[in-house]
Amino acid sequence: MVLELAGNRVLAPWFGNTLYTWTGLIGVILVSISAGCYLGGYLADRRPEFVVLAHLMGLAAIWSAWIPLGQSYLAGLPDRTGVLWGPVVATLVLFAAPGCLLASVSPFAVRMVSLLSRDRSVGVSAGSIGMVSTLGSVLGTFGAGFVLIPHIGVRSVFLVTALILGVLAAAGYWLFWSPLRSRKGTAAAIAAVFAGLWAAGWLGGGAPPDVLFDQTTFYHRIRVKEQPTPDGDRHRTILLDSTIEGAQLVHSRRLPSLYQKYWQLARIFCPRLETAAFLGGGGFAMPEALADYYPRARIEVIEIDPVVIEVGRRFFRLDQYESRGQIFPVTDDARRHLRRTDQQYDLVVADAFHGIRCIPGHLITREFFQLVKSRLREGGVLLVDIGASIAGPDAAIFQSVLKTVDAVFEHRAVFATQPEIDKHAIQNLFIVAAAHDLEPSLAAARRLPAGDTLHEVLAGYLAPGEYDTPLGVVFTDDWNPIEYLAARTVRKRP
Repeated sequence: MVLELAGNRVLAPWFGNTLYTWTGLIGVILVSISAGCYLGGYLADRRPEFVVLAHLMGLAAIWSAWIPLGQSYLAGLPDRTGVLWGPVVATLVLFAAPGCLLASVSPFAVRMVSLLSRDRSVGVSAGSIGMVSTLGSVLGTFGAGFVLIPHIGVRSVFLVTALILGVLAAAGYWLFWSPLRSRKGTAAAIAAVFAGLWAAGWLGGGAPPDVLFDQTTFYHRIRVKEQPTPDGDRHRTILLDSTIEGAQLVHSRRLPSLYQKYWQLARIFCPRLETAAFLGGGGFAMPEALADYYPRARIEVIEIDPVVIEVGRRFFRLDQYESRGQIFPVTDDARRHLRRTDQQYDLVVADAFHGIRCIPGHLITREFFQLVKSRLREGGVLLVDIGASIAGPDAAIFQSVLKTVDAVFEHRAVFATQPEIDKHAIQNLFIVAAAHDLEPSLAAARRLPAGDTLHEVLAGYLAPGEYDTPLGVVFTDDWNPIEYLAARTVRKRP
């Protein structure tokens, strides 16, 4: 179970934390467990000796220690296999062997314990080993999920696992294998364990110089990178797994990313904004820009990962806006928070999507949009930010989200951050939805002086005739194929 839980954290940066990643991981692990059960039974009949247990655990220790090095193999795998079958291939390469070896221990141990009683208590032996094995799985599940992965990191989890297995194997060799019962043999075994750990990078190595922060949490691997810009500033980004989720300039308030200026849609549709909620934190650039323009507004940022909020305070100026009482970060799932709060908002921004590979399905369904609508004040609007293509065979994501929004809201408008590029290309698209007519707000914005930066945003407006929804379906809590659509889209990309 430790390998399975930590394995997801190895695969997620490359394939996303999706249904297909978990399916591939669990499926291959189950196959390896089946093979291991047969292998353990076969070895128990052919060579019922305790030293064989040491061999099995020693091999599993070596493979577990190799996994941190083997991660480099994954770098080009998504492009070759796609996100549908990539997790299967990656799990076969990294985790099938240790899974098989560890699964072979239980049937072999049953045979050895049974031999100690001269086969008079085979049932008790099988039951006892099964009980211990299951309790170990429970301990591994809670220990890895609640303690090890969040606090020591994924690489260290595998190395701690390798160390424990190595110590058990060394103890078995010392007890049951005469060549290692000498002092020289014991010293050689200990040296081999530490040499393996050193090779895997536990005792050496370090983060690249441009990485300011690197931590694996319950939800993501979070990294903060900083690089110089040509004008002498510093460009800082936050990555959740493999996706850049936000950016900021260290010495300037200028927004470095094209999509970030679309916070100004609030100026068009919420000119008297008092309350807003951002679903997803990222680099906090858009809520901070909104707070600069509306200094008296109350802006909530609902972020499920508390470490993202801490990163925002340390690296993205969030602490300054908190101290001024402008931005209020909330650690919670966005949908759960909206269900529990009584707050009514002028603006809700759905921005919890991590690229195309990881779109939270429960935040794009009809039931979710109905919940958002119930939390909007009269005249309030929903703003959905999603990366997708407008037309072509890969447009099903955008068209389905749009069709689902249309099933709840009476009026909507669509803005493209790059309206000049091919509609088949993926770009950030913003859907503005409301219960009231949006045309008067658009008309008023178009009358602003020519130098107003709002005209840059208005240039991305897509007239209704510029898009359609022939590939769209209405997402519901009961039926939501978003991960299939995302996997299909990513697989087709060069």
